[in-house]
Amino acid sequence: MVAPTRSQLLEAQLARIAAREPLVRAWSWHDPQQVRDELAALPKDTSHLPLAGITVGVKDIFDTSDMPTTYGSAAFANHRPHRDATAVAKLRAAGALIMGKTVTTEFAHQHAGPTTNPHSVDRTPGGSSSGSAAAVADEMVTMALGSQTGGSTIRPAAFCGIVGFKPTHGKVSLEGVGPLSVTMDTIGLMARSMTDICLLSSVLLENHDLVQAPATPRVGWYPSPEAPEADPDALRALERARDVLKAAGVQIVDIDLPAKDFLALGQSNRLIMAYDAARSYETVYRNKAADLGASTVKLIETGLLITDEQFKKELLHVENCKALFAKAMLGVDAVLTLGAPGQAPLKSTGTGLSTFNRVWTTLGVPCITLPFGRGDAGLPLGVQFVGALGADSKLLALGTKFEALFADQASV
Repeated sequence: MVAPTRSQLLEAQLARIAAREPLVRAWSWHDPQQVRDELAALPKDTSHLPLAGITVGVKDIFDTSDMPTTYGSAAFANHRPHRDATAVAKLRAAGALIMGKTVTTEFAHQHAGPTTNPHSVDRTPGGSSSGSAAAVADEMVTMALGSQTGGSTIRPAAFCGIVGFKPTHGKVSLEGVGPLSVTMDTIGLMARSMTDICLLSSVLLENHDLVQAPATPRVGWYPSPEAPEADPDALRALERARDVLKAAGVQIVDIDLPAKDFLALGQSNRLIMAYDAARSYETVYRNKAADLGASTVKLIETGLLITDEQFKKELLHVENCKALFAKAMLGVDAVLTLGAPGQAPLKSTGTGLSTFNRVWTTLGVPCITLPFGRGDAGLPLGVQFVGALGADSKLLALGTKFEALFADQASV
C-alpha cells in the first residue's frame, strides 16, 4: 500500500476542518491557503527537518507574526504580534506547518470560548487548551501546543481521549507566550500518540536526551487525598490501569506524600496564579474591564488583594513540598494518579475542575496523561503519570512503554 503524500495528508485534514469546524469550533484563526503555501515553501530536501510537513495547531496565547494572537480575549481583538513566540519559531524551523490558532479560554484561565468536545458536542473539551485538545482529537491536525498553569493540558487531553504532556517548568521557552502566572506557566504538548509527543518534544525541549525506560519500572500509587471528589468510573479506570501495569511486571509501590501539605498546594496554586495574573493584566483591567469575562475580572480583583507577604509565604510552602516530593521519588520512576475528575462534563457547567493537576503544576514536575478506556457515558477517560523534577526524558520513555500496555484498553 502506497503511503499518502504530505499534500494528501494535509488536504485530508483541511477537508476534516471544513466539515467539522462548524460543530467543534476549535479554531480562532485558520487559513487553508496559508497552510498550503507553507507546504509548498518547504525545501526539496527535508531530511534535516524533523517536523517536515507535519501540521501543528497553536494555542492562541502564543505570538505569531503572520496571524492574530488574541489571548482568547476581546480586549486583544485583531492583535498582531511582530514576531513568533520562541516555541513557534522552533516549530517552523523544524519544518512544521502551522495549521492555525486554536481557541483558548481568556488568558488561559476560565472564561471559555465556543469549542465543544468532538466526542459529544454538548460536553466541554476542557480548558484552557480547549481548541488544541479538540482539534487533535478530531483529527483536524497532527499535533498541538497548549499550556498549563492549573490543569490546562492534562485535563482537556483526558477529556478528549488524547495524549497530553506537560514538561518540567522551564523546559520549553515561554518567550512570546501570553502569561497567566509567570511563576507556574508551562507549555503543553498534545497528540494522538506517544510517538508524536516524543517527536514534538525532541524539537521543543531544552537539554532533551532520549533514554530507555527501566526494564522493571517502579511506579508510585497515589490516587490523591482528594480522590473521593472523582467520579466512580475515573477511580475504577485508575485501579484497572494499576492492575494492567502490575500484570505486566511493573512494580507498584506506595508513595508517602504528607496529605496536609499537598492538599494545601492546591490553594497555593490558586493564590500564586491570582497574584501573578493581577500584575500581568492590571492595566488591561483598569482600561478595558468591559471587554473581559466575569471570571477574568474576578481573578484579577482577587489577585490585587493578595499581598507580597502572602505570595512569598506560598512560594516557601511550594519549595518545602518540592523537597518532600524529591525525597519521596527516590527509587520511584513515576507516580500513577488521577488526571481528571472523570469524563468531560456538560459544556454548560464550565470546563471542568483541575483538582488533580494543581499539585503537580505547582511543583513544576513533568506529567503525562494517557487515554484509558471510557466512562459510564461512553466518553474518554485518562490516567496520569508524574515524574521527578527534570526527569522528562524518563517520563516520556515510560509513557511510551505504558501506552503499549494500555493499547487493548481503549474500548473497555
